[in-house]
Amino acid sequence: MRYSKYKYGRKRVPAVFYVTSALLILSVILLIFSKISTAAADFLNDNLCYYVRMLLAIPSSLVPFSLFELLIILLPIIITLVVILAVRRFRSREGRARFLLGLSSLVFAIATLYILTLSIAYNTTTLDRRLGLKDVEVNAESLSSAMIKLRDEVNALSADISYGEDGASVPEYGFREMSEKICSSFGTVNEKYSLKGSFNSSAKPIYFGNVMSYFRLTGIYTFYTGEANVNSAYPYYDKAFTAAHELSHQRGILRENEANFMAYLVNSHSEDKYLRYSAALSMYEYVASALYRTDRERYYEIAGELSERARGDILASNAVTEKYGDTFLADLSSFFNDLFLKTNGTDGVVTYGRVVTLAVSYLNQ
Repeated sequence: MRYSKYKYGRKRVPAVFYVTSALLILSVILLIFSKISTAAADFLNDNLCYYVRMLLAIPSSLVPFSLFELLIILLPIIITLVVILAVRRFRSREGRARFLLGLSSLVFAIATLYILTLSIAYNTTTLDRRLGLKDVEVNAESLSSAMIKLRDEVNALSADISYGEDGASVPEYGFREMSEKICSSFGTVNEKYSLKGSFNSSAKPIYFGNVMSYFRLTGIYTFYTGEANVNSAYPYYDKAFTAAHELSHQRGILRENEANFMAYLVNSHSEDKYLRYSAALSMYEYVASALYRTDRERYYEIAGELSERARGDILASNAVTEKYGDTFLADLSSFFNDLFLKTNGTDGVVTYGRVVTLAVSYLNQ
């Protein structure tokens, strides 16, 4: 019996291609709905997207190292194997078709995950409205008030914090326990503000943090592995704040200023004094930077009373940035990050600094 070319071709198309194609089409339709309706975006982000992110995050948390880092290390080997496979497959028409269909299926699957874990979340209700924060004018007066509150909290907490010989603070526990404490605090904050996103997962330290520093990255959420990755080259107070920031992405808060504020909110609600110190000092730096640009004289007046111990942490953090940050790779990383954020409907990397608006609103209520 002889098949027609149409039937023969369909017989050779693997089922995974049809499945991934259908899932991608469905996810694109959902993305369109999320752009049309904020209510639809909120519903999808709190339900379907939430469970997709959770199903990726929990299994990857069982692995003690970063899968993202491992993939980067193995990338040359993976590319080589793919090229070898492509050369072998392209020797025949059927092999070429199978290779291209398989590669397309992989691309479709990654694109679907991208939409469900990231893209839809950018269309949700802004965090200030979800938290019920009131609009406050950000000026020298409101910035000064917020900076004083944060400075006083840092000074009080720094008295009970341990510091190393390099001047940087050190917690009384390891990285994994820190993640557990942050996740516990997420539960507290989510219950208080009726937010969704309480599940146990672990942030992952990047052991080759020095390489990451050349790209001016303190952390990165990799949607395809579900991991919250943290640059290990920075001081621990930075790592604690960055972990909470990336874990916020993992829980559906994708806008950078909102993830920064959520990191502050979560760590400041923790029962652990070191996480509260990390929250206060990290937000102090954001607010202080804004006041420095607004009223330099007032900035120096307030900053002059910051504890010497906390200054040691800031100097240690600045030293890492100065050592690795001013490079072509850092500029290239910033360009692509800006492009990525603008593609998802934000104003780009400038949104990181807008956390000050949320902080000032929160601290002056």
